[in-house]
Amino acid sequence: MNWLVGTLRTYPEIAIFIALAAGFFIGNLKFGKFSLGSVTGVLLAGVLLGQLHLTISPNVKSVFFLMFLFAVGYSVGPQFFRGLKSDGISYALFAVVLCVSCLVCAVVAAKVAGYHVGQAAGLLSGACTISAVLGVATDAINQLPKSADEKKALLDSMPVAYAVTYLFGTAGSAWFLASIGPKLLGGNLVEECRKLESEMGEGEREAGVVSAYARFVARAYRLTDARFFGKPVEEFERHLASLPGHRRGFVERVRHNGGIEEATPTTMLREGDVIAVAGQRDLLLEAQPSIGPEVNDRDVLDFEAEVLDVVVTNREFDGRTLREIVNSIEGSLVRGVFLRKLLRLSQEMPVSPGTTLQQGDVAQIVGSRGNVERAAKVLGYPDRPTDRTNVEMLGLGIALGALVGALSITVGHIPLSLSTSGG
Repeated sequence: MNWLVGTLRTYPEIAIFIALAAGFFIGNLKFGKFSLGSVTGVLLAGVLLGQLHLTISPNVKSVFFLMFLFAVGYSVGPQFFRGLKSDGISYALFAVVLCVSCLVCAVVAAKVAGYHVGQAAGLLSGACTISAVLGVATDAINQLPKSADEKKALLDSMPVAYAVTYLFGTAGSAWFLASIGPKLLGGNLVEECRKLESEMGEGEREAGVVSAYARFVARAYRLTDARFFGKPVEEFERHLASLPGHRRGFVERVRHNGGIEEATPTTMLREGDVIAVAGQRDLLLEAQPSIGPEVNDRDVLDFEAEVLDVVVTNREFDGRTLREIVNSIEGSLVRGVFLRKLLRLSQEMPVSPGTTLQQGDVAQIVGSRGNVERAAKVLGYPDRPTDRTNVEMLGLGIALGALVGALSITVGHIPLSLSTSGG
């Protein structure tokens, strides 16, 4: 044991990876329906390892902390600026009230408990889950007229207070919002959620039950319904859209007289044509009697399909519901694609005709490759899976942010700045 402690003190970088491994293991443990989560687990593991009196270079702390804050800011950036544009005043007032409330509560609690500056900063950061406070407090403490040992003692106490209070800051606030908050407001959380689902066109689903089949499929049919003989593809697709359920289907390919062609809205349908139709499985099952018998035509169905995440940046779609987009002129630009998933601030949103699209949303679309690529250009830019990090943007973003945060303005004798972490 003495050898292990001595080794960790000599090579403290090893302790960092031990804390990561142990923290993720602890964070993934479930106690009934409750789990600490990886962040809290790593914090607790770090606190325990810190009892061995290990010394980590302040530069290492700053580098990882800046990378963490950059990732947080990058993920919420689009929604942040959109919020300032649409409801800027109300959001600003709410931010002021929240910041003042958090600060006052933390200061009062620190005074009552007899905490010094370092512990108070950790309390504020952990209890309110505001990690940036650690960076700002570090810069502020380093500017205090105190000895190096006194500053070190204050700085070392911050992560301990942060780790202990962070647990309640996350789990406690979630419990309060779900259990106590609705009672204070006089509302029923379950009923309000059901009401919202109803307004958005989303039906109630049994908890824990998921679909065991692919929602969107492509099938081949031999056209035998005389209503569509000599009619364009767009009329056939309008028929599918008119069926109950607000569902869409598209003709991707047509086999006519032995040849296969890519379908467009103006492609004419003829008796005996074999058509490849893409859409929701239940729609195709319901519509089959009005199309014709299903056939096993591999060549017709052998077209390239693609699943792609697209970041929505087009202002024309901002604030509009999916139903409005489909029924508008722009709806033709997204023909042939289906929305599988919608993420907003990394949280999955319910997908229904009443769902509103916002700039910064990540829409996962599926369809034939040509249609998906066309829709991606209209909606925004594709976020393709990659195993390569854009290091140029990462490094430049962190450097510019830190430089801006390093600027300070002196008011009286008090230097004010965002700090490198805030920048």
